Amino acid sequence: MYQDILILLAPSLLVFVLLIWRRARGTAPVDLARQPPPNAIVVDGSNVMHWGGDPSADVLARVLRSIETKGHTPIVFFDASVGYKLGDRYYNETKLESLTGIPAKHICVVDKGVVADEGILAFASDHGLRIVTNDQFRDWRVQFPHAAKKGTLVGGQWRDGAVKWRGTL
Repeated sequence: MYQDILILLAPSLLVFVLLIWRRARGTAPVDLARQPPPNAIVVDGSNVMHWGGDPSADVLARVLRSIETKGHTPIVFFDASVGYKLGDRYYNETKLESLTGIPAKHICVVDKGVVADEGILAFASDHGLRIVTNDQFRDWRVQFPHAAKKGTLVGGQWRDGAVKWRGTL
């Protein structure tokens, strides 16, 4: 029984420890301990930046604007490699703020070697939030059953200069 509880709590504990470590380094990622803003929605930034094909900061920013126009506050997670996909170096939350228009406090770039999916799912599960992504998170559904709930995952694509949503945002 205790092992089952530990298995369920381990991802959240890992994310918490990583955030404490990052805060000690002077970065200010999403504060997972704080209640998210009203109408928050988690965004898998590393997935969304590919909605138009090749990784694109412009597509990402336009999708984020679409989310905001629908009344939501995006909380955006990225893999550590995001800067090398959009540019030629590591991008932190501040750099991504300037590219996306999203406040750095609503952006989290996970550390190298950490899977962003786990942070995305832990945060969304802990706060009962929906996730904008085309990823189905099948490998994580036992650990995070929240991802399997109907309506939790909202997908889309960038086509003909606009966001085409799959499902209701």
